Amino acid sequence: MRANDNPEVLIVGAGPTGLILAHELLRRGVRIRLVEKRQGPSHTTRAMTVHARSMEMFDHIGAAHRLEEVCAECPGNIYHFPGREEDDQPRTDYRSLPTRYPFYYKINQNDFEQVLREHLLAVYSLVPEYRTEVIRIDRTSGDGDVTAVLRHADGTEEIVTAPWVVGCDGKRSFVREAAGIGFRGEEVASMSMMDVELTNVTFDDRWMNYFFDKDLFMNCTKLPGRNWRIYMSDATGEYVHAEDQRAAFQEVADRIGVGIKIGEPEWVTRWPILNNIADRYRNDRLLICGDASHIHSPSGGQGMNGCMQDAFNLGWKLAAVVQGKSDPVILDTYEQERRPIGEQVTAGAMATHEIVMGFGIEPEERYPLTQVPGWEEETIRLVSGLAHTYRDVVAVPEGLRTLDGPQPGERAPDATLVVEPHKRLYDVFRHPGFTLVAVTGEGADESETVDVALRVQGLIDARHPGQVRTHLVTETSDDSTFDFDHRSADELGELHERYSVGAVSRLILVRPDLYVGMTCALEDADKIIDYLDTWFIPDPVVPRVEGLTAVGAR
Repeated sequence: MRANDNPEVLIVGAGPTGLILAHELLRRGVRIRLVEKRQGPSHTTRAMTVHARSMEMFDHIGAAHRLEEVCAECPGNIYHFPGREEDDQPRTDYRSLPTRYPFYYKINQNDFEQVLREHLLAVYSLVPEYRTEVIRIDRTSGDGDVTAVLRHADGTEEIVTAPWVVGCDGKRSFVREAAGIGFRGEEVASMSMMDVELTNVTFDDRWMNYFFDKDLFMNCTKLPGRNWRIYMSDATGEYVHAEDQRAAFQEVADRIGVGIKIGEPEWVTRWPILNNIADRYRNDRLLICGDASHIHSPSGGQGMNGCMQDAFNLGWKLAAVVQGKSDPVILDTYEQERRPIGEQVTAGAMATHEIVMGFGIEPEERYPLTQVPGWEEETIRLVSGLAHTYRDVVAVPEGLRTLDGPQPGERAPDATLVVEPHKRLYDVFRHPGFTLVAVTGEGADESETVDVALRVQGLIDARHPGQVRTHLVTETSDDSTFDFDHRSADELGELHERYSVGAVSRLILVRPDLYVGMTCALEDADKIIDYLDTWFIPDPVVPRVEGLTAVGAR
């Protein structure tokens, strides 16, 4: 039995979800161990789509530039309905998205994971512990630690105790089973997938191309490098479960008129398409994340993205609890916020699934699904993750007056602030805490915005030290009260436009996961303190400041 090396958080599973969670905890100074029962890093492609909201996350953590080096840009999807002319085929074109990433990336998951591992190694000297399997978890309730038994490649066992254990260990999650969490759902179809070289390709290889008829489905797109990714499914499973998969893929391609010639596959796999969601995401000090909590149809390529966003949501909250800055009750918001997103992802995937894999229904009868007003815009915003919102479940201070623009729980849009040298709003957010953006309204008194911002920041620093950075945005950037790193001009007016800032100056509090926490007019500045008190334990020697409700008064 090895001597244990006890972390503050034990992460089980070193796929994309576990890697993102590891990053979010490490950047906040939490001691972790990241264990993985696989023999080593994956050498197969598996997931291959990275959407806009995930790229905004990677931009935030400083890894987007490396991912761009191993990705291929994809403008969107083409749905090839039989018998229709090319210009009459429905499309979901992502190039209209209001983001720095108006497209999605195609990537080999093994390359993707390598970028994340290299980032963790370079910044935090962390290497996942492969060939290390969790074989037992003993739960306690209340404040007791969790005890886990690890089995290493040489057969030795190690007892590890940790205050928190997070299962990022996939649809067959050991942690979920140990936590006694149910995982209910249904099988909706089965699918085969291969990475292979193709010839005789006549369609645009930049796009994701969906081909189908009444009982067959095939999806083709070019991956970075020489290979193509092909998905295939059929109504009966005859082709999916055929022994000779290359021949089965070729026959399906011929039957539905794809026209391609399939080479020798480099990798082939098949699996049942399941729609499952966990009964809950936490049991005491055991949590589950990613595929351990929800799986669904791969239509739309949202799976890996939703899983990573789960970890992005959980990471900053769990770090605050581990470090004693927050009460564990805030972890309830992880499920409250992410479970509805899991349901949205499932709904979005099934909407595409019904179009391309609605077996037994003639394609022309499915075609009207693509003609519903707003179908394209709604689909791309949902699948990209930009439309995912916590608005219906987040709490805001009582009496907070509603302003126009992004609401609490909605994505915080990016905006160009300064053209030269280039500075974006997301540059301001690139740190582990909350960001308070103080914005002067059009024609409003800049000195009042400065005064309120300074006073509020002082009160925050006293009550919740180190949790919030303040950034001033005014019509000019020559105010000497704030240094260069903490003030900007909105030179193009993008921030004012995207946050609907009119004549009323406001304070916008943005969470560490790039969602709006709350927004208020200057006279409601005391609500900022009320809001932060729901997330963090106030310094016990700093009383609630009287008279803060009049902070905006001159």
